[in-house]
Order: sequence, then C-alpha cells, then structure tokens
Amino acid sequence: MTLWSVASVLTLAFIFWLNAVMTASPYIVYLSGLKKQSERKNSLVAWLLLLASLLYFFLKVGSFAAEGFAGMIDKTYMQFIWTGPVGLFIQLQIAVAIAWIVYSVVKLKRIKWVLYVVAIGLMGWSFLSIGHGSDAVWWGKLALLTHLLVAWVWFGSLNSLRKLATSVPLAKAKAIMERFGVHMSAAVPILLIAGLVMYRSATGRWMPELPLTSYDTVLLAKLVFVALILLVAALHKLKFVPQLNDNAAAKRLKNSITAEMVLAVTIFTLASALSSAFSPS
Repeated sequence: MTLWSVASVLTLAFIFWLNAVMTASPYIVYLSGLKKQSERKNSLVAWLLLLASLLYFFLKVGSFAAEGFAGMIDKTYMQFIWTGPVGLFIQLQIAVAIAWIVYSVVKLKRIKWVLYVVAIGLMGWSFLSIGHGSDAVWWGKLALLTHLLVAWVWFGSLNSLRKLATSVPLAKAKAIMERFGVHMSAAVPILLIAGLVMYRSATGRWMPELPLTSYDTVLLAKLVFVALILLVAALHKLKFVPQLNDNAAAKRLKNSITAEMVLAVTIFTLASALSSAFSPS
C-alpha cells in the first residue's frame, strides 16, 4: 500500500467512526435515560464528518493523479473522482453532515427523527456505492447494511458508555451497562451472520481457501480483532459489570471500555482497507 492508500484508509476509518457515533446517538439517550442529546457534540461530529469527507476526496484525487501534493488539486482528476463511485460516496457523506448539522439544532422531535432516518439512509447508501458492496447481489447489500448498522450502534456507543461508567451513580451505571449487554448479546449473532453472508457475496465462498489472497489475509486479521473485542465484551458482561459496586470497579470498567474502543478503531481501519484498498478477487 502507498502512503496515499494508507492515508485514505485511515480517513475512511474516521468516517466510519463518525457515522457510528451518529447512529448510536439516540440509542445512548434511550439507554441512559437522558432527556436530550448534546447539541454541541452532535454539531461537532457533523463538522468533523464534513471535513473528513472533503479530505478523503482530495486524498483520492492525489492517489489517482500520482503527482505529489499538487495532484490533489488537479481539476481533471477532481472531476473524474467526483463523478465516479468515490465521488458519490463523498457527496452522500457531505449530505449526511448537513442533515446532522440541522439535526443538532432542531427542537421538534418529529423533525429530528425524520432527519435521523434520512441520515442513516444516506450513510447506508454511501457505503453501498464503494468497494465490493457496489456490485453485490441484493442479499449481499442487505447483509452489508445489517452489518454496518449493528457495528455502528455497538462501537458508536462505547465512548458514551465509557463516560457514563464514572459520571453517574453506580446503581444507574450498572443498570445501563446491563441493558447494553442484553441488547448486544442479541445483536452480535446478527453481526457475525451478516459478515459471513457478506463474504459469500463478495467471494463466492463461505470460507477462505489456500493460498490466501491479500483480501483474505486482511479479513482474517480483522476476525482476530473481532474475537478479541468479543472477549472483552464478555468480560464486561460476566465480570466487570456485576462487580460494579464501588469507584475502583467503575474505573476498571472505564479502562476496559477504553481498550474496547482501541479494538473497535482497529476493526474499523481493517474494514476500511477491505472496502477500499483490497479486492475480493
């Protein structure tokens, strides 16, 4: 991978994360019992997504032009990228950012929900426009959307859960973590099944075969980190949350969620590489 590719993958992973934060935002309010979301946080996420989308565009232009930093503003290549699949992805992500900026300031709940659904729809559409999802059969596209939605809700909730572990009374924190654990216990099998169907759609196989392709190697690396994050999640559910009875236990849980976030970022980065830098074929 070139430096352009690495920078593009990291930027796409950041876009993944911002989409996850947006998706999980109302869920965290529901889970925690908070009366409203942070307008300041929602607005910040939206502006970061707008900047990240523009950066991703210029990185893709620079990568395609292969003329150094000057290539990032080459008008011919800019037009070529803008009118292609990557351009559609960027346009949709910019539309998500704009919708979320409006979402962050609107007061009426009905309008907020409409904007939320529109934003989620645009996010899903954007990721169907790039990578192997763009030419997948309908059930492959459905699996991708399902996989993304579950991953976004799970990983997008982590930072808020990390803060809640020590910012609310212990009894409430414990109740929140227990509810989250119940919800994710039901969601994780869906995540894994959808991932398996995605692989079948992309490669025509249910399992990797020798000799491994570069795509299979990166996928297996991703699965290793998925196994690790599932192990951490199991420790939370079976050990750390039941022991959440004092401040020391709350700090241990907070640190463990931090480790879970690191694993989630790694998974997002590998997923970004699979969707933009490696081909299933």
